[in-house]
Amino acid sequence: MYNLTNQQKDLVRWLVQKIQEGKLNEEFGVMWVSSLGSLPPKALMRDFRETDEELSGISITQGALNVLAENKLIHCDIVYKIDKSGKQNETARRCTVMGKAYEAVDADFNAPDTSFITHLTPLADISNFDEQLKKRCLPILGAGSSDSMLWDSAVRTAGVILEERLRDVGSISNPNCTGSALVNNVFSDKGTLASKFTVASERQGYRDLYAGIVGTFRNPSAHRLIDPSPEEGGAFIVFVNLLLSKLEALK
Repeated sequence: MYNLTNQQKDLVRWLVQKIQEGKLNEEFGVMWVSSLGSLPPKALMRDFRETDEELSGISITQGALNVLAENKLIHCDIVYKIDKSGKQNETARRCTVMGKAYEAVDADFNAPDTSFITHLTPLADISNFDEQLKKRCLPILGAGSSDSMLWDSAVRTAGVILEERLRDVGSISNPNCTGSALVNNVFSDKGTLASKFTVASERQGYRDLYAGIVGTFRNPSAHRLIDPSPEEGGAFIVFVNLLLSKLEALK
């Protein structure tokens, strides 16, 4: 957790934003100009490619920069000058924005991390999806992702891809071998992939898993119209993607 006030968080956000906009270098200088009376010194930023009016909208103080440094969001090299009375006064400092500052802004200063939602959302990220699913299923959905009839076609295609992969990885040459018979030929104790398992219960688990998917999803969609909701269809395709990757790992 960061021990920062809202104003100090705003300063970090501002620094990161200006760097990303190209208006400020990651290493920048701050000079302090004395103010009248008891007011704190005013900050003048070197290397800042914007107007003074823009700079006046953000609060940059020695104390705020000290706090950011304590939280390891920036690094500071401070320049001091000793006055006639022997008192040491800060006149300038060279600051470097640390990587942790970008992380803090991205994470909203340790606000609850909701990035997991992406992983729980079907088809949110297809960059690592099986190529056959991407080529054969996803274009179907491009015509209307809320249409349950299109999801029906996509789910049916995903089931075919799964059976084809079982034949391929399991070296089953008979194209008419389908459903539970196909799964048994691959994962039974005498199946073509039985040698891939050293633990019988694990092999049986694979058999039960793939037989269950074939019986529960693949067979019904092959023989009748299912018209699943987008949530159901998306979850199925994501699960098929996982099953395909499991099969590929057995090659």
